[in-house]
Amino acid sequence: MSALLTTALMRRQGMAMSPYLLRTNRKYAATYFNRNEIIRAKNIHMKNNMAKLYVTSILAAAARNAKLDKNMCMTEAKIEEAVMNKTALARTWDALTRMTSLAVLFAPSAILFPVGYLSENVNEMGWAYTVYALEKAGPTFIKLAQWASTRSDIFGEKAVSKLSKLRDQTSPHKWKQTELLLRSQFGEDWEKVFDFGTEPIGSGCIAQVYCAKLKQAIGILPAGTKLAVKVQHPGLWKKVSVDFYIMEKIGNILEGIPALGLNYLSISSSIQTFKDSMLPQLNFKAELDNLTTFRTNFGGDAHIRFPMGIEALSTETILTESYCVGTNILDFQATMAEKRQLAKLGLEMVMKMIFLHDFVHGDLHPGNILVDRFEPGSDNSHDSWWSVITGEKGGLVLNVIDCGLVVKMGLREHENLVKILGSFIKREGYTAGKLMIDYNNQQDKGIRNLTRSDLDEELFCRGIERICLDDQDNNFLEKVGDYLADICYLACKHRVKLEAKFINAALACEIMEGIACSLYPDMEVQSIALPMVFKAEVMHGLRSSMS
Repeated sequence: MSALLTTALMRRQGMAMSPYLLRTNRKYAATYFNRNEIIRAKNIHMKNNMAKLYVTSILAAAARNAKLDKNMCMTEAKIEEAVMNKTALARTWDALTRMTSLAVLFAPSAILFPVGYLSENVNEMGWAYTVYALEKAGPTFIKLAQWASTRSDIFGEKAVSKLSKLRDQTSPHKWKQTELLLRSQFGEDWEKVFDFGTEPIGSGCIAQVYCAKLKQAIGILPAGTKLAVKVQHPGLWKKVSVDFYIMEKIGNILEGIPALGLNYLSISSSIQTFKDSMLPQLNFKAELDNLTTFRTNFGGDAHIRFPMGIEALSTETILTESYCVGTNILDFQATMAEKRQLAKLGLEMVMKMIFLHDFVHGDLHPGNILVDRFEPGSDNSHDSWWSVITGEKGGLVLNVIDCGLVVKMGLREHENLVKILGSFIKREGYTAGKLMIDYNNQQDKGIRNLTRSDLDEELFCRGIERICLDDQDNNFLEKVGDYLADICYLACKHRVKLEAKFINAALACEIMEGIACSLYPDMEVQSIALPMVFKAEVMHGLRSSMS
């Protein structure tokens, strides 16, 4: 452009142009007047790349789903064996026995909390006992408590604070039980393979984790390699099987009562989604596949790491993986600039999972995101590839662990999710409401024809539009909890059945947004989310270019 301006000035003053300036002028003029063609060519190139990415992701998803379906069939077969293969009378007896034991377990909480309004000490006792009772109730209740600990908008700050204790640590089982499981899975000679510490380094609702070292080389792993070995708690199967049997029955009963209007919140669908996501956690072969998928999806990102699963040393009840070091993301000592970087890395990671990969880590609480400061040449520099990949002397790495729980949607549902979340992020409330209704009609026409009028649909869309207009200072991803509460209210009022996976994906956004804002309150979520939404729209053919 400077050459063009120089030429114009010379012509105005009657000066002759040099041959060099003439050639330069033609070059810049051609570039200037053909910039639309250049932009169009770049958009076509980008669209082709996104199409290739989409095809690759579909093929990878097909292979992944085949493996997951196989693992799910094996898991459901155990569920059938534990509950459904029994007679109706036996199933009813198991359900009643379990419900009675739970009632006895939680009875003190029902007594202590009302009295707790009169005494703060009694209230504290009530919370302490309730956390203990939830832990004793088993993995299903611990998972529900972990979810509740992320929803301060529903349960309040105090409940979240108390229940958050179940996110990082639960009571471990005894070493003798671990030893019995190791012997049953690897034989009497297991001690020739592992050098185990008898004290677990962590314990969750499904399993506890030990630090171990290889005593002999396994594949490419040399002797002395540091490993994390995840050992499943004994006696989980029957508890989980009966719990879901009870939850499904209660969900069906509640949705069958028209006066409650709860069928529009997809209670049964949400329970099934929770079941489908939790059951694979009981089969560590599924988590092994999840690790492979996450490592593939983020293989080009040096700042995001997932453990490497060791297939030769993993079974349905024992998972062996590479050892990840790091500090809880909220406890990591960092400068303000580093906190901003961590917040940005975490948000980008989740947005990629939701919008580009359709494979979302379903348990992204702070304890599952460990931050490591990589410094080449230091004692903790066990990954020498860092400087080769990034060209940097050091940096921060997010180590994401506990990948047993994932949320995935499938082609059609993912496209619908991209449309709905994209509309919310762009504050197109009426469009978002219309998309939710259209998808509901495709999934379950009977509900619309029997109970929902055209006026209900219009009022629902206008209500969603009003939510967006009344909250213009905020973005959907910055106030997910507030948006969801209002959306659920409108859904019940106007009989619109919400898609459970939309709610789950929105909650994943909320959890990571909460972590990011704790690190860096001024983080602009929209600036990170919008490019991901645009890429996803191009990938699904909903947008012709990124412009």
